[in-house]
Amino acid sequence: MGILSNKVRVGTVGITVAALALGALPAAGATPSDSAAGRQPASKQENIGAFTGLAIGAAAGGPIGAMVGLAAGAWLGDRYHRQSVANHELAANNHDLTADNHALTASLSRSESAREGLAGKLDLLTQSLAAVRAQRAELDRTVQLSDDLETDVAFRTDDASINNLQRPALRKIGALAASLPPGARVRIDGYADPRGPANLNDDLSLRRAEAVALALVKAGCPQDRLVIEGHGSSQSTSPRGDLDAYAFDRRVTVRLQGPAVAQASGTGTEALAAR
Repeated sequence: MGILSNKVRVGTVGITVAALALGALPAAGATPSDSAAGRQPASKQENIGAFTGLAIGAAAGGPIGAMVGLAAGAWLGDRYHRQSVANHELAANNHDLTADNHALTASLSRSESAREGLAGKLDLLTQSLAAVRAQRAELDRTVQLSDDLETDVAFRTDDASINNLQRPALRKIGALAASLPPGARVRIDGYADPRGPANLNDDLSLRRAEAVALALVKAGCPQDRLVIEGHGSSQSTSPRGDLDAYAFDRRVTVRLQGPAVAQASGTGTEALAAR
């Protein structure tokens, strides 16, 4: 009878402890009352630790061991869960830092590429400027060495229009005249052969000179450097009736004069005649 009572008592204690242990287990999910009270739901690792501790404690020490194992298992499970969460957050932070580093590296790379591109363009501009300065210096030396450059433009009989074959040469002369130093002049003298009345030849020679002057202005020569004059047939030296020699009389002479020559010759500035 005493033995049976002891067994019943032990069984009752075991049932009571087990019931308390099960009641003490953290819930697997949050309930509305948990959320209202602000308590955090139990993690999966905490639940597994609690059940494992309960089983091992019960097997090793009966009801008391079950209670101790329950508490220990729940504590270890919670600790494992917190460590796992911390590791996950650390990995996420490391991933974000890595992404930021990649973005920063890419931005720095683009900035460096842009800087190198600008440096290359600056080098090209510097080289171009040096080439232009060298050409200008060479042009200045040419003008200084030859202060009086002269060329002729031929014309047909009773015509003041410029042949298209002669326009490229006039464009070059106009560009050269635009680069002359201040004080330089471009003298344009028109001529005619001795055939026809003197007044018509005077007008024809002037129109020829004006046509050449207009071509030089279009090529970049400043108009205020031009000195224009028509001489008619007054300076013709061709024998009377020599048609071949007359071809040399139908011309316009373009003479580029440096500042020294222009000043010595007393050449003034004349505008294009308005006709």
